[in-house]
Amino acid sequence: MQEELKIFYQIFTTTKDAIEKFMNMLDPIIQNAADEHERLYYHHIYEEEEQRLSRLVVLIPLISKFQQVKDEKEFSPANNEFNRLLQELNLEKFGLHNFVEHLDLALFRFTDEERSSLLNSLREVSYKDYQQVKQMLIDINSRFDTNYVDPHAYHDEEHDHLDRSHSVTMDHHHHTAPQTKQRRGFTVGSLI
Repeated sequence: MQEELKIFYQIFTTTKDAIEKFMNMLDPIIQNAADEHERLYYHHIYEEEEQRLSRLVVLIPLISKFQQVKDEKEFSPANNEFNRLLQELNLEKFGLHNFVEHLDLALFRFTDEERSSLLNSLREVSYKDYQQVKQMLIDINSRFDTNYVDPHAYHDEEHDHLDRSHSVTMDHHHHTAPQTKQRRGFTVGSLI
């Protein structure tokens, strides 16, 4: 578990830095928006990432705390604080997914070389991190629950198009509305 915690720590500190860069890019757009729609659109994305930052400020020290744990018994579902760590990691896995989508959306607006290069770079790293976190959490959760099913798998299936290793180029005319699938059971972040 210690090696996984080391990777989580690195990923989420990198993510925190990426979010701050992204928010710095959005701030002048929000302040100088051409209209209320543009201001609200980017303000909404900004606020979601701001909330993620506040969660990462709690998660990163929690990961650090567990990196100091020497007794393997502490990494057990019987330990409430370890359960909290797993819940926070699962929530931030989904947050990473949303961050990738926010970067994709920003690429529609920021088409100049400097900003689009930065966004594509942040997106590439964040998507790889998301895939790694997702797999690590599947592995960790399956250690404690042999019937574990990723509660967000349905969402990934709908968004497989996100796996792009090259610069994001999107055709605005060929997008169709995603089909909604019925969710099963209660998941963190979903009360439906």
